[in-house]
Amino acid sequence: MPACIRTPEAAHFFFLAVALALAGCTNPEADSRFELLRIQSNWTNGILNVTSEQKMSLSEEARNALIHGVPLILELELVLRNTGSQARVGQATSRYEIRYLPLSDYYQLTFSETETVKTFPRLRHVMAELSTLQAHVETGVLPAGEYELLARVRLDQLKMPPPMRLPVLLSAKWRHDSSWSSWPLQIEPGA
Repeated sequence: MPACIRTPEAAHFFFLAVALALAGCTNPEADSRFELLRIQSNWTNGILNVTSEQKMSLSEEARNALIHGVPLILELELVLRNTGSQARVGQATSRYEIRYLPLSDYYQLTFSETETVKTFPRLRHVMAELSTLQAHVETGVLPAGEYELLARVRLDQLKMPPPMRLPVLLSAKWRHDSSWSSWPLQIEPGA
């Protein structure tokens, strides 16, 4: 007698619900929570120095989680690629952790690259600090030519506590990511 494995019908409904949640019903407010406004970059001696300006706001759910002890990790992702060949020549991710400190009623911002820690009396001050960020991409020697810098700012949902991960991944209220932006970069001979 051949072995027959039957998947419970509840699993089918679960996968259907996940597919519908991921495919449709987006919140227009979520599309503008994190938005890259401008990127300035300068390449010298194998290092691309980047200054990004962004508009950022947190959803009510994210602010509520923060107040209840859940740290939020924000990331600035950068990818440098050759315009002609589309080959990646460098990439970097800078992380920023926001925590609420209930005993002092302050917010703490930690920069992962430098391990700098700053405290602020209000969340709006933290968000103002995050509106302009500095980052570096090590590329090594690059030939002169046209390049493009891809950038985005996102809330790292996978760093949430395990019980929150699935609801956070499925909820439009937790979508904060900016779209990928492309910024041209010209590397001059002898730079």
